[in-house]
Amino acid sequence: MARRSAVVCALALVLVLGGVLPVAADAGTMSTAFVVQNLGSDEATVTVDYLSASGTQMNQMVQTVSVGAHYIFDQRYASGYPGADTFSGSAVVYADQPVGAVVNMVRSGGTVPSHESYSGLGVDDVGTHFMIPQVLKGVTSLSVQWNTTLVIQNTDLDNVASVSVVFVPNPRNVSMGGTLSEPYTYTIPGGVPAGGSVVLDQTTTPSSAEIGALFFGSARVEADRDIAVVAYADGGGRVLMAYPCFAAGTTDSIALPSIYKNISSLGDSYSTAMLLVNFGDADATVEIEYLPASGAYTVSGTDMVTVPAGGVLNVDQRYDAASITSGSFMGAATVTVQNGQPIQVMVNLRGGSRYGMTYGGLASGGMVAYLPIAYKTITSQGLSWSSAILLQSLESGQTSAQFTFYPSGASPIVDPTSYTFSGIGQFDLRYTTAVSSRASFIGAVKVETDKPVAVFLQTRGAGGSGDAFMGYRGLTTQ
Repeated sequence: MARRSAVVCALALVLVLGGVLPVAADAGTMSTAFVVQNLGSDEATVTVDYLSASGTQMNQMVQTVSVGAHYIFDQRYASGYPGADTFSGSAVVYADQPVGAVVNMVRSGGTVPSHESYSGLGVDDVGTHFMIPQVLKGVTSLSVQWNTTLVIQNTDLDNVASVSVVFVPNPRNVSMGGTLSEPYTYTIPGGVPAGGSVVLDQTTTPSSAEIGALFFGSARVEADRDIAVVAYADGGGRVLMAYPCFAAGTTDSIALPSIYKNISSLGDSYSTAMLLVNFGDADATVEIEYLPASGAYTVSGTDMVTVPAGGVLNVDQRYDAASITSGSFMGAATVTVQNGQPIQVMVNLRGGSRYGMTYGGLASGGMVAYLPIAYKTITSQGLSWSSAILLQSLESGQTSAQFTFYPSGASPIVDPTSYTFSGIGQFDLRYTTAVSSRASFIGAVKVETDKPVAVFLQTRGAGGSGDAFMGYRGLTTQ
């Protein structure tokens, strides 16, 4: 019998109508495509069950995937048809080999095409308690208005899940014009159906009478059964971000492979901000160490911050990173709690009003990791897409890395070079590795190192006003 290897959370298969999105006038339509990579040692038989919002199975697809290779289930086409031409629901992926999944979201037909990626959730990523570091309603930043949508999937296929969402205002909420000053609990009427999903668009739910017309804060999701949660934010029909939702904290060091401060590129200035989440009952004392990508950026010492018990702290690299002594910075960071409180970290990357990407920190690494989909000079939606593989060593000293590429529908490419780096390694597929000499590449990647590393893939679509960023965490197996 096939075992459940990955849960692809609700947005994995969502074809959302424009009316559901925050910018109803010109938001266009939302579509997804999720990519399943075979992480095992034998050919995998992958089964996908498509479930409607009510939990009804709409379609089932079965696909064989070679070792290391991937298959793209695109909900817009026959390759990933969910059982209805307009579909809002979820999927569960089963396989007889270990597999991983990454979801690509695309909104088309609106102001500009908008894109984002997030990792599918495995069985260890579901739970009864989630913390969402950032929830926005009617919040304007850099001339873009932001609204968040929460998608909650009931992974229990037999029983309704009772679910409540606690909206927690940030201390800045009132000063920004928000009216909520104390946590507000919203209980989903009737719960989430067995195997089904519920979409909470903050432009309408909770209502303005409940949390205000403007809300800046975070949220906790509580359930009586295992659920999976994904959150995404719309930036004025121009930018799309998928927020990580955390089921538990950690006391391990957390790697953040992509950190920026005032980096200029293609007419925009790029910076990041961390949101630190404290799952503990006491304030968390946290050390932040920045790792420069080159000698052009300088750092002196580390920063110490305090994250309130059960709360969230925003650390913007432009203003809150005293240890970065250069005017600009590109590199990575390591976040370590000092007093035993379980924490998590997410990172927002912004470039003006055109670009956005969000990812969760990596609290563990390994010596073998997989990237289900990567690009080099692939044209889509009027943009040219290319990826960079970011490796952050979790031990001191030199680290060596080797890559194997699995082009879609072609034989694997074993890169003969052993690449060495210290601290962080950045491998832009346009300029490095064995695929740099190819005119284009789309496929999966296997990463092997001689020391534990955190692996992250960042993709940029360049092409003018529609430029975009996407990013997801690598799937570490050893």
